[in-house]
Amino acid sequence: MAIEFDHLNPGERNVDDDRGRTRRRIVAGVAATMLVAAAAGAGYGIGRNVDGESTASPQSDTADTSETSDAEVAALDEESPTPTSTFPAEPTTTELPADAWGDDSYSAADGDFSAGGIRASGSMGYAAFGIEPMETLYERVTDDGFALEVQLGQVWDEYGRGDWGVGGWRPAPWCFESGQLRVSMSGNGIVDVGAVPWFAEPFKGRAVSSMLLGGNDRSPQWLVVVQAPLDVTTVRVTFADGATDAVAPQNGIAVLTGPGQAPEPVTEDGHTYWANPTPSFDVAFEGGADPVILGSDGVGTWDDPEFQESCTPPPPALPDAGEQPADPAAADAEIRTAMSTLYGIVGSGEVGSDLIDDPTGVLEAREQVQAGGFADDAAGATATIDELVFTAPDEAWFRYSIDTPGNDFSNRYGIAVLVDDVWKITRSTVCQDLSLAGGDCGGNWQSIYPPGP
Repeated sequence: MAIEFDHLNPGERNVDDDRGRTRRRIVAGVAATMLVAAAAGAGYGIGRNVDGESTASPQSDTADTSETSDAEVAALDEESPTPTSTFPAEPTTTELPADAWGDDSYSAADGDFSAGGIRASGSMGYAAFGIEPMETLYERVTDDGFALEVQLGQVWDEYGRGDWGVGGWRPAPWCFESGQLRVSMSGNGIVDVGAVPWFAEPFKGRAVSSMLLGGNDRSPQWLVVVQAPLDVTTVRVTFADGATDAVAPQNGIAVLTGPGQAPEPVTEDGHTYWANPTPSFDVAFEGGADPVILGSDGVGTWDDPEFQESCTPPPPALPDAGEQPADPAAADAEIRTAMSTLYGIVGSGEVGSDLIDDPTGVLEAREQVQAGGFADDAAGATATIDELVFTAPDEAWFRYSIDTPGNDFSNRYGIAVLVDDVWKITRSTVCQDLSLAGGDCGGNWQSIYPPGP
C-alpha cells in the first residue's frame, strides 16, 4: 500500500517561509512556548540510575551471540539485564480498547501533520524541522527498553530581543524560545517524535516542558524534557501518583518518562475532537549550587513574578502633564473614589450618573451585563488607578487595572473631566469596560489609548 503526502514534498518547501511562520507563531503564542503542562500521570524507568547503575545508550554495541553457547548467553544475561536493543523481542505494550482512541480512519488528509512534516501524538511546541542536519544533545535507553533521543533543531539566536521591543526595552532571553528540540521515542512498538522549546538562556538556568508520545501506537508515554544548569547531577520527576524517574543530564538536557493516558473525546456543538490529557508533576534539580523543585503548574518558571516582570513590556506612557488644578492632591483622591464607586455598583442596578460625564446608554449596557455570562465577574469587579496625570486643570488621564473573580485586566487607560466642580469619569472609559462583559452603550464612544506610538 502506498501512502502519498503531497503537502510534504521536500522539493516544494520554502525554508524562509517556514522560518517566518515559525517566528510569527512564537510571537503569537509566547505563553504556549513557556507553559509547563499539568494534570495526572505516572513515572517509571530510570535510564541512568542515580545510584550509579547505568543502562545501555543508543550507541551500545549489540553482542553477537550467533556462536555463543546457551550457557554463555545465560551468563551474559545475568551480567547485563538492561536491554541493548531498541526493540525487545517481546514488546511490553499495553493494549487499550479501540474506542479509547476514536476512529482509526483518521488520516493525513484530516490535518494530522504539522507544517514542518513532523508527526507528534502531542507536543507543546510547533515543529519547525526541515532536512537540515541536527546536533544530538541527549540519548538514553530506559530500563523498559525505550530509546530516547534529543536533537537541537533550528536556532534563532537573540530572537525576541534584538529584533523587536518597545522603545529601548527588550524582553529577557528566556521570554521566547531560541530554538526547538526534536524529541524522538522508539521501542516496545512505539515510533514517535515531537517538539519542545529550547532556550539559549533558560530562566535561572532551568526550563521544563512535557509531551505525550506513543499515542498512535496505543501505548502513550509522558516525556518530561528538562534544561538544567551544568552543575546539576540528577534531575528527578515525581508524578501525581508518587511514581518517579531520575536521570543524569547530558549537555544540560534530561528526559524523564512515565506511562501516559489515552486522549479523551470532547464533543462541542455536535463536533467531536480528541484532547490530550496533561500530566501533573514536580521536577527536582539535585546536586547543583541551587537545588530547587519546579512544578508543572509553572511555579518557579513562567509563573514566577520575576519571570513575568522581565517578560512584560512597560505600559505606554500617559500624556505629559499640563497645567495643574488648584488642589492636585484633592482632585486625584476624588477621581480615584469615583472610579472605585462606579465599579462597586456594577451589579447593584444603579448607574452612577452623577459620576459619569455622559451616562447615555450606560444603564442599558449594565442590564445586558447582568443578564449575560459574565454577570458574576462584573459584580465582583474592582478598579484600581495605578498612575494619574493632569493634562489640564479640568482633565486627567490615568492608567488603571480591573480585577474580577475570573480575569484581571491591566494597563487600561481612562479619562476624567471636571464638570461643574465635580470630577467625573468619561463615558468612553465606562463603556469600554462594560463592552468586555458584553454590554453595549450604543454609539459615540471609543476605546481610550494614550497618544504616541
